[in-house]
Formats: sequence, C-alpha cells, structure tokens
Amino acid sequence: MNQKLKLLAQSAFAIPGMIATAHAAGPAATEAAYRYSYYSEDDSPAARDDSGGAQDRYKIQVHQFHLLTPLTDKLALTVEGSYETMAGASPVYTYVPAGEDTVYTHFSGASQEQRYDLNVSGRVYGSTSDLGVGAYVSVERDYLAVSGSVDGSIALNDQMTTVSGGVSGGYDLIEPTSAYEAGSTAQAANEPARFGASGQSKWQVSVFEGVGQIIDMNTVVQANLAFTYKNGYLSDPYRDCPHAENVPCDIRPSTRAIGILGLGLRKFLPSLNGALHADYRLFVDTWDIASHTVDVDYYQNWAPNWRLFTANDIKFQLSPGIRYYLQSSGYFYEVPDLNDSIGGQVYNTDTSRYYSSDPRLAQYGAIALKTRLRVDFRQFSWVGALERYVANPEFGFNSSEIPGLPTFWRFTTGLDYRF
Repeated sequence: MNQKLKLLAQSAFAIPGMIATAHAAGPAATEAAYRYSYYSEDDSPAARDDSGGAQDRYKIQVHQFHLLTPLTDKLALTVEGSYETMAGASPVYTYVPAGEDTVYTHFSGASQEQRYDLNVSGRVYGSTSDLGVGAYVSVERDYLAVSGSVDGSIALNDQMTTVSGGVSGGYDLIEPTSAYEAGSTAQAANEPARFGASGQSKWQVSVFEGVGQIIDMNTVVQANLAFTYKNGYLSDPYRDCPHAENVPCDIRPSTRAIGILGLGLRKFLPSLNGALHADYRLFVDTWDIASHTVDVDYYQNWAPNWRLFTANDIKFQLSPGIRYYLQSSGYFYEVPDLNDSIGGQVYNTDTSRYYSSDPRLAQYGAIALKTRLRVDFRQFSWVGALERYVANPEFGFNSSEIPGLPTFWRFTTGLDYRF
C-alpha cells in the first residue's frame, strides 16, 4: 500500500467502508452476523378509514443472518439468509364516496405471512481488482423470485480511483393466495385482479456503473449510475374494489424503465474523531415518477482511554441521521370520485387506460429521523438502531389528502462476530 493509502487508512479505519475503494483485498477473517428488526406502522386514521374505526396496520419482524468467510487468500464466500413474518391491515383502494367530498381508504386485514430469502455469492480478489457472482431466491406463499448478478471493481490512478460495475437479472412468479378456479365467472367478477394474476410473471435486468475517488486522506467522493428495465405483470393483484366492474382496480403498464443517479461524500473530521456521510439520489422512470432523496449521517467515534476499555478493545460509535424524500406522482395515479360515476362503477371493461389509487404512486414527501449505536468489544460488535419515518403529502408540496401513506417505527439490533 502506498503512503497516501496508509494515511487514509489511519484516519478512516473507524468509518465502516471508508477505505473499501482504496484497494482490493480479500477478507482477513471470517465474519458472522445476526440482525433482528421490528417494523410497526401507525394505525390507520379512523376519520379516513371507511370502516369507521382505526385498524392495526403492518407489523413485520425480520431475522437476518450473514456469514462471510475466506476460502483462500484471494477467494471469499458470502451466505446471507432472512426469515420475515408480517401481519396487519394494508390499504387496498382510495376513493371519494358518493355524496361526499372526503377521501377515504379501504383497508384489508392480512393473516400472518412468511417470507424466506437466501443469497449466496462468491468473490475473487486481485491485487487491485475484484470480481463477484451471486444468486438470490425469495419465497412467499404467493410469490417466488430468483435472480443472479455479476459485479466487479478495479483500482486505478495509483489506487486513488476505483471504478465498479455490474449486471443483474431476475424473474418473479406470481400466484395470489386465493385458490384459483379455472373458468370461474364468479371469481373473475368478484376478484378480477387475483383471478387474472394467477400464473403471471415478470422479469427485470439491471446494470450499474460507479466511480469512487479519494480526494485526500480524509475525503472520499463517489458517483454511480444504474438502469433497470422491468417487463411483465407489474400491477398489484390485491387491489380489487367494488367500484370496478369485472376488472381490477389497479392496472399498470407492463413495462417500466428506471434510471438512478447517486452521489456520495465521506468526510472524516480528525479534530472530532468523527465523520460526515452525505448522499443524494435521483430516481426517474417511464411512469413519470421522479424522486429525490437526501441522506445525511454523522458518525461519532469514542474510545475511552480507561484501562478496562483499552484492555478489552472497547469502542463506541454513535450515528444520528436524517433523510428527506420527495416524489412526483405516476401519470396513471388517481383517486376515483364516485360522484362522477354511474351506479357507483368507475372502471369497467371499456376502460382502456391505466389507473391506480396506490398511495405509493402519489406525490408526497417523507422525513426519517434515525440513530444508530455500535459497541465493539474484542472480536464482537453489538449494533442497535431506531428510525422514525413519517410520510405526508404536504412534505411533498401536495395539498391533497392521501390517507393510505405509512408512518412507522423501526427498531434493529444485532451482533457481529469476527474469528
């Protein structure tokens, strides 16, 4: 390692991932990690729930496992898995009832669901480069997703510049939970979305390119571009509603192209023994959705110079942060007004356009406050994190009501072990 990289490492080792772009090298030890996350959405607002009362929204628990082990000095294997359980009500459709001018959301309760994920990847390391391949599978009762990826990076400019890139592809098979009855006219009329989605699939391909540049021993900047193309069944099969006659209440285009630009800054502050992380992401797609995300985190390191702490290599890192998100609405997002319909039916088989009242396609903004604490003890590390997320159309300069947007708490804790 040249002298510049040595100085960078000395100043930035306390910052996870800070010198990842500085040089390629295989992992020196095996790493095992476990994470537990609990996600809890606030209850639906009773005044905007057409059931007349508040409902318990999603509660999700996630168990994640990670193992990274060197097979040789130039080859490493990573195995990651997760188990997720979820239950609670979710918004099915949003509308304005006949005779009123207030927006309501209909929620549907869900029985407990499970999801299993497995990701296996291998990476080979050269003196200034690395190459990895991976495979992923996700299984739910109504969904199967598989994907594969290839990526790599190379260090240039006396290892002060790193160029990375990769490609991935995936295939998803959809089988909604209602028992499919082939040829059933009743099911086709009552559950047209689920009936029509049975056996549907979609595929996608993604490519990305990134550049990381070491400016000085305390500063790293990075930029990346990504493009994704999706094709197939992209609608939500669970958004059936009574104001759609024999057709789904959610029909989206069968293709979607997505472009993403990401910019990042990592700045170590020696006088504070801390670091500032700042990221910006621009997202645009062919559904006319454009979003902006600004993420700022501060990492404060503290290593007490007391005998108990120095003898056991005990160190602390506190990381408060804030994230702001803003997006425009998709061109086919709309809240149907039953006052403008005939007989309470808004959509029918003559409707030839796309439409959806999914709040995730609306114009809105969101603010997340988060904090994270990491405690290192010899070869162990304990991590705890808390996040409060609030979505609101007014945060996105939209005065319209969107009662289905989520507001949630998320708590994460876990343990890392290096051996």
